[in-house]
Amino acid sequence: MNLYDVFRETARRQLTRPAILGPGPSDAISYGQLDEMIRTTGEHLARLGVRAGHCVGLHCPSGADYIILTYAVWQRGGCVVPIPVELATSEKQTICREIALDFVISREKTASFAAPFGSGPPSHLLPGIVGTPIRSPREHPASFHAINSAFLRFTSGTTGAAKGVVLSHETIDARIHAANEALHIGPDDRVIWLLSMSYHFAVSIVCYLSFGAAVVLLPNHFARAILEATPRHRATVIYGSPVQYEWLAACEPPAALPSIRLAVSTTTGMDRATAETFRERFGLPVTQALGIIEVGLPFINVDFAAERSESVGRLLPAYRLRTEDVGLGPNLREILLSGPGLLDAYYEPWRTRAEIMPDGWFRTGDLGELDRDGCLFLRGRAKDLIDVLGMKFFPQEVEGILRSHPAVAAASVFARRDGRLGEVPLARVVVKDSARPPAEDELLDHCRQWLADYKVPERIEFVDALPQTASGKALRWKSS
Repeated sequence: MNLYDVFRETARRQLTRPAILGPGPSDAISYGQLDEMIRTTGEHLARLGVRAGHCVGLHCPSGADYIILTYAVWQRGGCVVPIPVELATSEKQTICREIALDFVISREKTASFAAPFGSGPPSHLLPGIVGTPIRSPREHPASFHAINSAFLRFTSGTTGAAKGVVLSHETIDARIHAANEALHIGPDDRVIWLLSMSYHFAVSIVCYLSFGAAVVLLPNHFARAILEATPRHRATVIYGSPVQYEWLAACEPPAALPSIRLAVSTTTGMDRATAETFRERFGLPVTQALGIIEVGLPFINVDFAAERSESVGRLLPAYRLRTEDVGLGPNLREILLSGPGLLDAYYEPWRTRAEIMPDGWFRTGDLGELDRDGCLFLRGRAKDLIDVLGMKFFPQEVEGILRSHPAVAAASVFARRDGRLGEVPLARVVVKDSARPPAEDELLDHCRQWLADYKVPERIEFVDALPQTASGKALRWKSS
């Protein structure tokens, strides 16, 4: 199968319905027009040399062009490799080295990162966007082409371990059908889009366009733009991150979102205060969802969002859940999942689905608690746990204590391996006033006041900023 063919079948049924609205007040692309744009761009890609089995790095900002280019690559039988524009040049070049790319598509003004790998002149594909042939320094793993690859996301996770997640057309299609059992996306929906398409496309955007909804693009992702676009386009769904809901909850003057039936939050957890303020103001709960690149959207809190805003809800019907003890008591356990749409392979080092999950279960690395109704409350990551002589704790607990000190703006806690104790905690801290930083001993004494001795950092380093992944998650690692 091919996801472009799925889109085209939808487009044939509703040629004149809107597929993309915005970012300007009168900007609109119908399904028929979008299909024509995709096929025309596919012809440009064919002249460039893109064909079935090729890997194409996509380095473009989120927007209509990103959607057109992704589907055009699929129409040509290629595999899309997102290269987020937010990355540093060295990180973009790492993707070019570690994945056997055949082409890179980029805005002409920002294409220079690919120059060391170029094997021919760039060709214009869309206004201001060029495609460049690439001479990759590596070959694909031997069995890569046995997978009907649609999407290969090179990801640096919260532990700093980089790998590529390979998803086939069939896998993505299975994901969107599993997710839509809860989302119920259809032709009457218009979805306010607030996330980076480099990180969020393979379930969300594909779901909307496969089931006939319109994607609403905004000139920016601040609260005022959301509040203005919602009534203009009669939007029914918001898909964003906690920070956008925080902005909406605090926005003045008061406004309403009467047409919104579903407000979905993903990327990271939302605090209860933000969720409650948003619900009180707009009369609508925030539905938290758990998105995992290897799995899809296995949890979407559509049933208990109002009273259990901190939960990602119950497992969707298509999936199965298993939990395993991690030594932190009977309630806090690691989450394992099985079901449709699990990844096809890891690219580097190459491991197929059968090798990753010989028993059919994917270890998410997420630790959580299930309540009496089966609602999942996430508590942290198994890899984040710090283990001091068998006594385990989450770094987030120590970070919270550090942030409670009036002089601290941000904190990150991680582990150093220790031959005697196994691991010991260390901390990095950003202070509010760099001209008058607190003494290290002052912060350590503050920790000792609230924490057991084994949780108190061995030392604290003062830094200007905390490291993050490109998708904005805290970067933690085990220090030697």
